[in-house]
Amino acid sequence: MNNLENKDIVITSRIRLARNLKNYKFPIKMTADESDKVISEVKSAVEKQNLNYKLTYMKDLSDIEKSVLIENHLISPALAEKKEAAALLLSTDQRVSIMLNEEDHIRIQTLENGMSLKECWNESNRIDDILEEHVDYAFDKELGFVTSCPTNIGTGMRASVMLHLPALSITNQIDKLIYGISQLGVAVRGVYGEGTKSMGHLYQISNQGTLGASEETLIDKISQIVIQIVEKEERTREHLKKNNLDEIEDDFYRSYGLLTNARKMTAEEAMKLLSLLKLGKEMGIIKISEDKNLYNLMVKIQPNNISSVAGKELSPKERDKKRAEIIRNELLYDISE
Repeated sequence: MNNLENKDIVITSRIRLARNLKNYKFPIKMTADESDKVISEVKSAVEKQNLNYKLTYMKDLSDIEKSVLIENHLISPALAEKKEAAALLLSTDQRVSIMLNEEDHIRIQTLENGMSLKECWNESNRIDDILEEHVDYAFDKELGFVTSCPTNIGTGMRASVMLHLPALSITNQIDKLIYGISQLGVAVRGVYGEGTKSMGHLYQISNQGTLGASEETLIDKISQIVIQIVEKEERTREHLKKNNLDEIEDDFYRSYGLLTNARKMTAEEAMKLLSLLKLGKEMGIIKISEDKNLYNLMVKIQPNNISSVAGKELSPKERDKKRAEIIRNELLYDISE
């Protein structure tokens, strides 16, 4: 079934627009003064429209604070690595991030729950139009928006969706699926984007190229591929429930037992077990409260989110103990037969 309202499988949607300003070199070649001027121009454009965004310079954040922003998908690892003259404009509801002087001068990102690419596009496009009223974009009539990476030339848009695919993963179908959709011009990446690995059976899929197609066409292409992946994951879940109920039921309850009794746990192990618990809940096999958002718990137990709550940098051993404690407090007694 084409159930794109299924937020169990489709976790989040994101639209990212890459833009550069005329008469400025790309960020990698800019001086500190030029970088500051770019930030000032964009900040001024936002203020003229009375957008309620907070400006934060990367140099003013600790490593933990930057990593928390990454773990919450508000900035890219590339922006966090910038030591000077890079900044973030973040909306109060944290739906929209404007990254400044990352790989491009401007990267507008809108993030929404579920299958919401069109809603993300509408909001990103609105912010893009607002900025364009006050700054001069680098634009070529034949190529489109000029970007530092050739794969972004054209619309400058990346449409991506975060999917939870545990059934396809545990039945060893995921590698074949990834290979198949990569032949369609779609990239499959890990939890935090390019160069990162999948954890908790979470995968990001996005368009690879932006040249020669409209934003709407690219969004429709990703949406149609997502429909097919969701249907395949749902069919695999149904097959597991029908033919392997005893085995998967045991896996789900073992996961719950470990999560609610362990005294230390690595992020990788916790993500795997929480993914299985999430699958068991969605298949109606293990009874977890409906209001318990296990994906949010996956985010909450990431290393720097844990250190941020503790108010100090924790050692790996300390994090593993704190992670287990957080999970126990969230899940203990939150199950019924």
